[in-house]
Amino acid sequence: MKNFIAKFWAILTVFLLLCSFLFGQQLQSLLLRAPFMRIDPYFSGGEVERTIESSPYTVQIHEKVFPALIGEGDEGFRQITIVNNDTTLNCYNIDNLVVDSLTTVQIIENKPIVFVGGQIDTIREVGLSSKKLIFRIEERK
Repeated sequence: MKNFIAKFWAILTVFLLLCSFLFGQQLQSLLLRAPFMRIDPYFSGGEVERTIESSPYTVQIHEKVFPALIGEGDEGFRQITIVNNDTTLNCYNIDNLVVDSLTTVQIIENKPIVFVGGQIDTIREVGLSSKKLIFRIEERK
């Protein structure tokens, strides 16, 4: 009986492996839509806390993320995504965007400057494409 179960499992595994190669994209999209699956906030930037619509830009301010293997870490980030709605503009210029009660952001020539309590703070990561400017502000608990 053990021999039969082992051979059956081996054959089933080969078919599952072949199906995953043949239908990988469909399987991936199916799993991503499943209610129990969640993209790690380190890669997605976290949930969007609020969206600010303005004429040339749409600004998405994400929730704070404190990634850790288990629970939350002491150091984290807050991601800000700015989407360019006007294709004729090739440069981001935003003056004094209020993120929260302590944090304001200024963007001059695609370079974000972050002020936390009046002091210039560091930016962990900057990504720039033709449609989006993405940066992360370091946060501590």
